[in-house]
Amino acid sequence: MNNHYLDRIDEATAKLLVSVARLDDVAAAGPSLLPEWDRAMVVTHLAANADGIRRAVEAAGRGEVGELYPGGRPARNAEIEAGRALTARRAEQRLRNACEQLAVALANAPDGAWEAVAVHPSGEVRIGPGLIVGRLREVEVHHVDLDYGYEPRDWPFGWVLEEMDRAMLDLPARLPPGVAVVLAGDDAGQRWVAGSGDVVEIIGTTNDLFAWVTGRAPGVGQQECPPLTPWR
Repeated sequence: MNNHYLDRIDEATAKLLVSVARLDDVAAAGPSLLPEWDRAMVVTHLAANADGIRRAVEAAGRGEVGELYPGGRPARNAEIEAGRALTARRAEQRLRNACEQLAVALANAPDGAWEAVAVHPSGEVRIGPGLIVGRLREVEVHHVDLDYGYEPRDWPFGWVLEEMDRAMLDLPARLPPGVAVVLAGDDAGQRWVAGSGDVVEIIGTTNDLFAWVTGRAPGVGQQECPPLTPWR
């Protein structure tokens, strides 16, 4: 599979693995930014996601439709829960093995795998625009969720610009009724508009705006921002 996302996934994964390697057992059992998830569960989820994408890509190479999480959402949730309080080194090795195997599968996948479909708990999805693009999002956002030194300001700026455009598609449904927002990136000259009704203008760096949109920050600077329903 030859596409520019693979190098970006490799770079993001390398940064993630550095953070995970720093965890000790106390930190691994400590709370992440995700409600009721410890850090080991976040690491386990990232490993399970890598395994699922690998299965889908390998199935596509055989001309089959793979399933990301055999057993659907209950099986996915059970696997994440099984990571609770996993020791730091076991969690790290689980993630490292899964990422290495995914990288091999992606490097060896035929070009046609990009357009092939797979079964995700939320429905059928194309591997390239759905799973591969989504993998980079999973790594970058959940790296922040570890709450262990990697912050929204560390996200690659170009990636944030791409993801802001995607995140705006469902932002109107996540805003309170009768509220519109104008998001102004003071570092890029970009503006995004969502919703309808009373307008709230929110100004900040593009990374800070994306952190708020994705629920990784309660607001932007000292500005009062409308409450949002959960992202994804």
